[in-house]
Amino acid sequence: MRIGERIGLWTPVLAAVTLAAAVHAAQPAALRIVQDPGNRFTIGIPDEWTVETSTRDRALTARSPATPGQLSNTIDVITRDLLRAITPENCAWQAAQVMRFTIHHWTTLEEGPGTLAGFRAYSRQYTWRTGTGQERRSIQTCVTPGRRAFVIVGTTNNSPKGILRDLPELERIISTFRPNLSTDPGAGGSSDRER
Repeated sequence: MRIGERIGLWTPVLAAVTLAAAVHAAQPAALRIVQDPGNRFTIGIPDEWTVETSTRDRALTARSPATPGQLSNTIDVITRDLLRAITPENCAWQAAQVMRFTIHHWTTLEEGPGTLAGFRAYSRQYTWRTGTGQERRSIQTCVTPGRRAFVIVGTTNNSPKGILRDLPELERIISTFRPNLSTDPGAGGSSDRER
């Protein structure tokens, strides 16, 4: 039997093993539901991530396990009670004002209206650099049910792997966000929920 014939015999087996490994690797991580201590929202976070919660404005920070030479992927939820309701667009504008003081410069890749948990939302995807020069990519979504504003930010490395594998995972995590309307400072008022 010649070498070409031997390789040909193993090709279907190798293809099946490769396909099985790819399917196994593509399985999304299991999520656990995390509720902030102020009972303002819940969000699904991968089991292996670390989570810090607070009753302050930065209500949740979650980090993926560290990879050598890379920063962790993160999810942050910032919440603010308001005297009066604002639109998701206004929330995103205010978040951009804060970004001028925190990350200073960024490049918006796309932005626009959408929905999150059945509520009107406004999202922005952008790239930026850390103080040490590492390139990052973030997805920021603002949702403003009642008189409470939420800004949910998912961040990963701005690399092919970060964009292809980690960005969809961050989007999946953000999609699990659910505000608790019963604790809204304007409970009983307009919820701004999409109908």
